Amino acid sequence: MAKGLFKNLPIIEYDGKLARNLMVSSKIVRNALENPVAFFKYTVEDNESPEEVAYTFYDSVFYSWLVLFANEIVDVYNEWPKSYKQMTEYYIQKYGSVPAAKEQILHYKNPKYGFTINQATYSRYANTDFVDATISIDRTGWEPVTAFEYEEERNDNLRNIKLIDPSFLEQIKGEMELLFNG
Repeated sequence: MAKGLFKNLPIIEYDGKLARNLMVSSKIVRNALENPVAFFKYTVEDNESPEEVAYTFYDSVFYSWLVLFANEIVDVYNEWPKSYKQMTEYYIQKYGSVPAAKEQILHYKNPKYGFTINQATYSRYANTDFVDATISIDRTGWEPVTAFEYEEERNDNLRNIKLIDPSFLEQIKGEMELLFNG
């Protein structure tokens, strides 16, 4: 059975070699999941892995791929929320230390305008009332955003995921079996 698992997938040329197109499965599953009521929101807890989320909601770690797929996560290291300990290690690796991350200004934000500008742009126009000919700004309301604040907000946003309602699991499983087993 393992030898025939991918036999129905189309053959494509990749990097000068023939290979089975494993990505075709995502098109089929995505079509099955276009129904907006198939999803519900979930907040990932600190230290919770995709496998733990899958076990909690689908009674099997095997469905961790479905948790990742529903959220279009390809790179778990960069696209899944980090734990407190992982974030501390990340700050040390990227910025040298947690205090350094808290001191380094990455950009400036202004809720009035709804956008950010990098530090170089902010510094360049510190004594003017405009960024360029198309964006006119006043100098009030701009707040520095440190690397620590930016990374914490990004990590918190990654915690908000969507999960596929378990009632759709059999349909998805059936379609995947048809795809892979013919």
